Amino acid sequence: MLKINIHYQFNNLELLNEALTHKSFSIDQNKYNPHNERLEFLGDSILNFIIAESLMTQYPQEPEGFLSKKRASLVNQNTLAQIAKGLRLQDHLQFGPGEVKQGSPLNPRILASALEAVIGAIYLDSNFAVVKKWLISLFENIQLDQNDQIGFTADYKTRLQELTQKYKLGTLLYEVILISGPSHKPHFLVSLRLDEKEKARAEGASKKIAEQKAAEFYLTELLKTLDESKKGERP
Repeated sequence: MLKINIHYQFNNLELLNEALTHKSFSIDQNKYNPHNERLEFLGDSILNFIIAESLMTQYPQEPEGFLSKKRASLVNQNTLAQIAKGLRLQDHLQFGPGEVKQGSPLNPRILASALEAVIGAIYLDSNFAVVKKWLISLFENIQLDQNDQIGFTADYKTRLQELTQKYKLGTLLYEVILISGPSHKPHFLVSLRLDEKEKARAEGASKKIAEQKAAEFYLTELLKTLDESKKGERP
């Protein structure tokens, strides 16, 4: 049934199974079962590239900032989770018992990650042209204008990147400095640096979440600093 729902038939079903296996499942007697984090890593890169290329084609005259906002409105946790639910991925994910009790199959972060893993799996099972066509068809019905402000508001990394570029403040770098907790449920501590100087630290249940929180912290501080600077320039 899942193969029909996602509109793609796998040649190697082991890839699909791996894409739908959460890390919490691969412990104890299942510790040798591969889980979907590696495929998620691959799928995330493929997704960002394809959407970026598609937007450049759709908006040939628009600047980088406009394109970044458009992509942020599409490639974000809420939108990816919405698409994953439409494909009914939550009905086929494999979890450890503890995750099921916590309602993880409906967790937006986990659904978004599972969709990225499926993207990576389809790419490995076929080729770039096939996964590109499949992805574009998934995003055809997403209304950009309705999602622009929501997605961009939530994407603190994009907003911070644009601000530091606008004022030529330096190069941003996100670095994981600590991973704690059990292997099936890690916790990440991320440092945000601007030209090698640490500006913020944040924690999260995933590297992406921790990076967004760190970006939010520093963005809030930076906007306040810039606002005070502008007030000081007024006569």
